[in-house]
Amino acid sequence: MLRSVGVGFGVVCVFLAMTACGGSSECDPSAEACDMAHLFPERTLMPGEEQSGVCQSWTLNNPTELWVNTVDMANRGVFHHSNWFFVPDNNYEAPDGWWNCEDYEFDELIAAILGGYIFAQTTQTSDESQTFPNGAAVRIPPYSRIIGSSHLLNASDNPATTSMDITLRTLPSDDVQVKLAPARIEYHDLQIVANGQSSFTTDCYVGPEYQNVMGEDWKFTLYHMLPHYHELGIFAEMQILGGPRDGEVIYRHDGYGGENFGHTFDPPIDFPAEGATGIRYTCGFMNPRAEEVRWGIGDQEMCVTAIFADTDMAFQGQVNRGNNEVTGTLPDGTVTNAGACSLLGIPWDHNKEGGPPR
Repeated sequence: MLRSVGVGFGVVCVFLAMTACGGSSECDPSAEACDMAHLFPERTLMPGEEQSGVCQSWTLNNPTELWVNTVDMANRGVFHHSNWFFVPDNNYEAPDGWWNCEDYEFDELIAAILGGYIFAQTTQTSDESQTFPNGAAVRIPPYSRIIGSSHLLNASDNPATTSMDITLRTLPSDDVQVKLAPARIEYHDLQIVANGQSSFTTDCYVGPEYQNVMGEDWKFTLYHMLPHYHELGIFAEMQILGGPRDGEVIYRHDGYGGENFGHTFDPPIDFPAEGATGIRYTCGFMNPRAEEVRWGIGDQEMCVTAIFADTDMAFQGQVNRGNNEVTGTLPDGTVTNAGACSLLGIPWDHNKEGGPPR
């Protein structure tokens, strides 16, 4: 059921089990702004324990579509990183709460195709909010299930108990002006040199892929991106690829973790209108160890960006193993690398049916 609380001059309804909205009525997401909140069960990790491939689910039981403009996340620590998706609720039918992703053959890309991607936690943040500009939202179909794929790490010398609180803040459908679709770029063939700095760049030609898949001119306006790397990461950078603004840096973050460095573009950037053909993405690393570091969890690294855009084609861009090339050395000693971006374009249906009606 739902509870209403006053916010400014409006009313926002908060989803809480067994609580009536205003004592008698429910918040109608199709007609008013609603908050849907869920607190996941506690989980305890022993000192130094690391867990990957851990999933959490929350069955929404939503009879109507939800247009999500904001996601708020809070946790009590040890969440190194987590990616959040929605799927029709007749998929991955595990009991709500914690479960092993492998036990239900959970796959992030398949989940994104079945339903969609809704949020990614910045590395090791405990509080975070992802908010799109007014009128922009992600659609969650009726009768969906939220699933988080988490990587947990207790780096302390004591047991640590944690939990996760997620709140979806929705817009009424009449207020939605922009329908967002997801995308992701990953550089899998990392070869970070020992005792030195490395950078890794990939050029993803999304425009030509869009034309091949959709059979029409590219449509892509960038609204939000969030990078991900581990403790050796020293920067992430996104540039416009192609056109008069080729090479222009539109986002850069220096440093690692400890803050929300997801970025909302306001105003958003219309890539085709700028004559662009794609996205250039770079991660930089400083490795003080005596051995090379590659892609992976634990003491290995990652280079990822999650994207939301106004487009009719989602995509997965990836530098596969065997595609990395050393391209030079900068005056400061940074070894530069580049890899071909393998693209998978996915036509995006903003009217997916969701789970079975009931």
